[in-house]
Amino acid sequence: MKNSIWLLLLIFSLYSCNDDDKLFNVSPEGLEVKFTPVAGGAMMHYTLPDNRDIFAMNVRYTNSQGQKVLKTCGYSGDSLLLDGFTQAHEVTANISFVNRSYEESESREYQFKTLDSAPWAFFNDIQVASAWSGFQVIYKSPSVVTGMAHVFYLGTNPLTNEPDTILVNSFPISRGGDTLVFKVQQERPKNTIIIRTEDFQGFRVRQEVYPDIDAFLSEQWTMTASDFISGPTSVENSKAKTGVQYLFDGELRGRERFLASTHQNPITQPSTEIFASYLAGPNALDKPIILDLREQKTPAWIRMYALCPMHANEPAGPNEELGTSWNGCYEDKLPCQVTVYGNKNSSDPEDAGWEYLGRLNQDPYASTEKDKWTYKSLELMYAPKTVDELDKMDPYYVDISFPALNNTYRYLKIMVHDTFRKRQSSTNTNRNAYFTLHELEIFVKKN
Repeated sequence: MKNSIWLLLLIFSLYSCNDDDKLFNVSPEGLEVKFTPVAGGAMMHYTLPDNRDIFAMNVRYTNSQGQKVLKTCGYSGDSLLLDGFTQAHEVTANISFVNRSYEESESREYQFKTLDSAPWAFFNDIQVASAWSGFQVIYKSPSVVTGMAHVFYLGTNPLTNEPDTILVNSFPISRGGDTLVFKVQQERPKNTIIIRTEDFQGFRVRQEVYPDIDAFLSEQWTMTASDFISGPTSVENSKAKTGVQYLFDGELRGRERFLASTHQNPITQPSTEIFASYLAGPNALDKPIILDLREQKTPAWIRMYALCPMHANEPAGPNEELGTSWNGCYEDKLPCQVTVYGNKNSSDPEDAGWEYLGRLNQDPYASTEKDKWTYKSLELMYAPKTVDELDKMDPYYVDISFPALNNTYRYLKIMVHDTFRKRQSSTNTNRNAYFTLHELEIFVKKN
């Protein structure tokens, strides 16, 4: 039995000696290492010794998740990213050399510092604020970005009718930050927002809760022609059905114009007279429209409508009713640049109390759907063939939104500065500066 034990000890001793022989002995002389903290880790800049026996260099450290990390670099580079950290702290790294037989030298310890990772720093400069019917998230991020953010609000689980976190959106954290606006489907006067971040390996990094965010619920505010205090000259024409009364009549698509055109062949002989719309001019640009909300309200946005597409959209020449006003073109009477102001007490256009609320600013020469809010309303390919089709169409409109702030105003001032130009034409067919709106709606904060 004793002989067997001594034999085993001898074998282990020989094996240990062989292991020592395989250790790669090399001097670290000439190695230069410098660490620069970056988001979520550090950049290691290095210069390897001028030694042909060295094939590569191993860097070992433990990341924020407790995982042991091995990274390898060689003569083909001069830097190595040491990542995997959430918060800023000091880390110990073990560096060793490897030869071409993959034998490794003794390691040496180095210390380096890290910066907060993007999923952690995401919360260092973030603003969760109110938005209309929801909330907005404004954040900034470091130049090196990794990770995801998940945005929830505290709502009701539709399956259990119990309180639950409702996921609104998940997105990769963007370099430089972003401003995101979210609509909440479950209406409540105030919302509790939960934001959670994780790294690209799926590990949760940080979570923060933002309670009592005012939801700024909105509603349409009823307006009539009597609330239209003043404005540029309105073309009031009973035959063509133009005037202020059509600005608030609730018809959003152009039903009267469509029905008038069906009495004739809508393609070869369209009615070019009836519009049932508001038409202002001549010289209506930069002339204020003043609206009375009748009481102090917090305005949310205004919504401007154009006619739905139909073969009768383009008016005929000067021999038709209002032919000299339309000058054969509907497209170039639609606003593209508009500014809206609010005033608490005065309807005087020159009063010093007008405060800027919002603006529409599209290129007069825009010709794509992305850049022109009226694009589809002018495309005959979308024109309905029957009045039922028209009634089922989504109306064409653009919103000018205002900040979600608890500022109240009695009066609104709308300034139309410019209109779109007619496509594929170098001729200005709106030399007399008319503009038109098929409908105008006002939305305010719900009490």
